[in-house]
Amino acid sequence: MGDQYRSTKHSAAALDVPIMPNRPLAHVADPDPIGRIALRANKASGFIENEAFDPELLVYDDRYQNSLAFSERFNAHLSEVAELLRTRFPRGARVVEVGCGKGDFFKLLSQGDYFSCRGFDAAYEGDDPRIERRFLSADDRMSCDFVVLRHTLEHIRAPHDFLAFLRDIFGDVPIYIEVPDVDWTLKNQAFIDITYEHVNYFTRVALLGLFDPSSAPEGGSLFDDQYQFVIGRLGALAPSFVESYRSDAWEGLEFDRLFPDVGSTIGKIETTLKDRRSAYVWGAATKGCMFLAHCARLGQVLDSVAFAVDSNPAKVGGFLPFSHVEIRGPEQFMAEASADGLLIVANPAYEGEIRRTLAGTRLASMEIVAL
Repeated sequence: MGDQYRSTKHSAAALDVPIMPNRPLAHVADPDPIGRIALRANKASGFIENEAFDPELLVYDDRYQNSLAFSERFNAHLSEVAELLRTRFPRGARVVEVGCGKGDFFKLLSQGDYFSCRGFDAAYEGDDPRIERRFLSADDRMSCDFVVLRHTLEHIRAPHDFLAFLRDIFGDVPIYIEVPDVDWTLKNQAFIDITYEHVNYFTRVALLGLFDPSSAPEGGSLFDDQYQFVIGRLGALAPSFVESYRSDAWEGLEFDRLFPDVGSTIGKIETTLKDRRSAYVWGAATKGCMFLAHCARLGQVLDSVAFAVDSNPAKVGGFLPFSHVEIRGPEQFMAEASADGLLIVANPAYEGEIRRTLAGTRLASMEIVAL
């Protein structure tokens, strides 16, 4: 591993963070549980995990709102993934999406009846009879032509065990897996992508390494390289990944060594704010929540933040965990924000879309900083 992975032997110093950034508080006084992040890396596989992760702390209920489908840019990404799958699998193929969330991608994938779709997610809130509001169980057995697992595997400890669990349910079928790319995270110093919900962090080598190389798994990058995917067969899971995971080839990672720019990044924003009335954070999902959590940890910026902005109406009126910053909608932002304020965009992939939204309005000249 490169210099960025230099570390002490585990356990490394833990970091206290909000447990579920995408589960806004209804009231500031609501219980606001804190989790610990203590990263460790497997030297054999390149895989990284939070060894302090406790799945019992996670609550996936109606307050969990992880849909990003209110963004034009993100919907374009979903369309790209749907088209990718249509080029890999034939019309009429039976697909099961495991962890389909609010059903945004499921709806897109099932358009035009190209695929025959079925989904599972305990946090689903819609009324599509093809989606069951539950997790899969060890008693499930079903046939399909391929499985979709988008932004689910990073939430489940021991990912190889979960994939073996899916193999028992579906048999030796192809699976499409999409997760964040921790190589991109480290290269771009995106410290706000390290979150309690994500127990797993996959390098590109580690994601491909879930499958036996002789089976020729296909990998690639998505969403401005922030995400990555692999298509492999559940019958070709790599024993080497399991062996390395169960070995002692682990070392603890110091968060501040992995992300030495946290203080300077937040410090620059603090300096910029000296001549501003207020700051606004566009994006009340993981990135925005974690940015404000680090601001609170360092005692900077947070006092100047008037509110966070999010296009998901289910989040509006709530409060971000840890920082307790209120979430308002784009319409409120357009009406209430100060033109001389500073707009902090949590995800640079959305900066162009947000600038187009502000063009021609009284906020068109507002200074924007993308994290």
